Amino acid sequence: MFCFKCGASMPEDATVCPQCAVPVQAVPTPPPPAPQPASTPTSASTSAWLNVPPASTQQSPQYPPQAQPFHGYQQPPSDQQTEGKAMASLIFGILSLLCFSILAGIPAIILGHMSKANIRRSMGRLKGDGMATAGLTMGYISVAAIPLILIIAAIAIPNLLRSKIAANESAAASTVRTITTSQITYSTMYPDHGYASDLATLGPGPSGSCSTGTAQHACLLDSIVAGPQCTEGQWCAKGGYNFTVSAPCDAGSVCSNYVITATPVAFGSTGRKSFCSTSDAVIRIRASGTLDSPPTADECAQWPPIS
Repeated sequence: MFCFKCGASMPEDATVCPQCAVPVQAVPTPPPPAPQPASTPTSASTSAWLNVPPASTQQSPQYPPQAQPFHGYQQPPSDQQTEGKAMASLIFGILSLLCFSILAGIPAIILGHMSKANIRRSMGRLKGDGMATAGLTMGYISVAAIPLILIIAAIAIPNLLRSKIAANESAAASTVRTITTSQITYSTMYPDHGYASDLATLGPGPSGSCSTGTAQHACLLDSIVAGPQCTEGQWCAKGGYNFTVSAPCDAGSVCSNYVITATPVAFGSTGRKSFCSTSDAVIRIRASGTLDSPPTADECAQWPPIS
């Protein structure tokens, strides 16, 4: 064994250290630890047995994690201003659909694109993106509708022109028939004069109105087709047609015949047919251009009667 003081080696039965003369004392043995219940292991023994470090007192994260506020988006400032071009684009877009079509549609498109670009660059300081989008949409609709409008116009305009020509021709034939009736009435009222030599004689005269007719102004026709200027050889216009009355008789003699003529003012746009009538009271028709001078009674008799 060894000395507990100097550490020198000595026999097992020695009572004094041969080197330092210190008596050998018996070292007391510590009492064994009290046994612990097996059912409640301590945390230290459990950790040592499992080789697991003790649990940390740090709080574990929550699951599911709580939503954290997103700081990337910022609310737009409260003093936003409306982009002026957006409002202008909206106004032009409405006008393009109502009446001005492409004249307002193109500005609506241009201003709408400029406005949306300005709003994107303003970083929230400008508003009006919805108005710009609406103006753009209406502008594009008005421009896209132009081909459709042109197609409809190409179909409708010729039909309207034909309808107008047909209406003018029907009205001209009716006016020739009315003048023919007035000639018969005039010859009955004034047998000493026979038929009227011009439209002015059948009209109301320079005053434009009369209570009773005379041989010079019989008041049988209105002043539109039988005004004071509608003398023999002069044309008077009504409803897209020119009218005149000519009588092959000398002054002071009894007129036994006449020629009523109606011809289009503009051939192809106001009418395509000319009409005439003589003392036989038959309305005749001929498809021809505008007449520069009225036909004679014999020439009128060669035209085919109106059906």
